[in-house]
Amino acid sequence: MKRSSYLKEIRGLASVEMTIIVPILMIIMVGIFELTQIIQANNIIISISREGANLISRNTTQTPEQVMNTVASTADPLDLEADGIIYVNLVYGRAEGEAPQLLEQYRWASYGYSANSSTWNGCDTWGSDGECDLPESEPELSDFPLELDEGEAVYVVEVIYRYSPISTYIFDSDITIKELTYL
Repeated sequence: MKRSSYLKEIRGLASVEMTIIVPILMIIMVGIFELTQIIQANNIIISISREGANLISRNTTQTPEQVMNTVASTADPLDLEADGIIYVNLVYGRAEGEAPQLLEQYRWASYGYSANSSTWNGCDTWGSDGECDLPESEPELSDFPLELDEGEAVYVVEVIYRYSPISTYIFDSDITIKELTYL
């Protein structure tokens, strides 16, 4: 008799333990899954930015829009057309002590996420080809992180992506992944 009640008590205790442990394990598993998805998205954004800078800096036949379309097509499984934007900036160095100038800025025409460029976000009018209609005097970039010699030019490719984790069904918060490549 004692053994039978003892076994029932142990089974009851095991079911209580499972009721407590399973939700905790599920939360941990979802967290690990979400973290790996974010890491994968970040790696893809880094690759797109680097490849975009590589292509735009050595390519004279393709327009910046064509380069952005090319690198965006490699974003699978991310959907850049729904949740991403790409900028290509050409920055030119001036005499020592003077801030570099922005010579050209392009925004990807198929963008689905509206975010400002961190290189320069003062463009009011965009052309049909994605080129910014810059003011007559090119903007000076006083907070540009690189020191450029006079006459030196650098392309800055920015890829910005809005990642919506599974937890957005519970908490209303997206994660913005941004990568800049200077080449």
